Amino acid sequence: MDEKPDTMSRSQRRQKVITDDDRILYLMDEISRGARRVYDARVARIGLNQTQWRIIGQLLRDPALTQAEIAKKLELESATIGQAVAGLCARGLMKRLRAETDRRAWQLILTEQLDDLLPELRGSADRLHGLLWRDIAADEKQTLQQTLERVSENLDQLRAEAE
Repeated sequence: MDEKPDTMSRSQRRQKVITDDDRILYLMDEISRGARRVYDARVARIGLNQTQWRIIGQLLRDPALTQAEIAKKLELESATIGQAVAGLCARGLMKRLRAETDRRAWQLILTEQLDDLLPELRGSADRLHGLLWRDIAADEKQTLQQTLERVSENLDQLRAEAE
């Protein structure tokens, strides 16, 4: 029996290990990190760092979150969140109160002073979105969003099974 010589180079064999599914996840990660870096540079002008605007974003989506819940959602250490919250409180953009249901937990409350910054934060996000989504049709964005929501639901199920 004749054996065919291995004509595929080591580099070619290694390239076959990476699949299109891997490339999609890598691309999603790169887009997310890159967009955060660009937005971070834009909001740094108004004195917010990435952790702070991400905390604000979480509270705008769900005002009932505690400091510990935000740390878990953002996958950051409690000390990192604590420092960022302290900075927001010092600027008068947020208040930290003991949660009524659990005195060990901190409830975070956005202040009216933050409301003055929201148009600038929204404007920075809108300008970034305009640049990121240029040449992408609305129906393409909608399809992408629906697909990513399904992937997110699958991930939520995997997380629940792992716990």
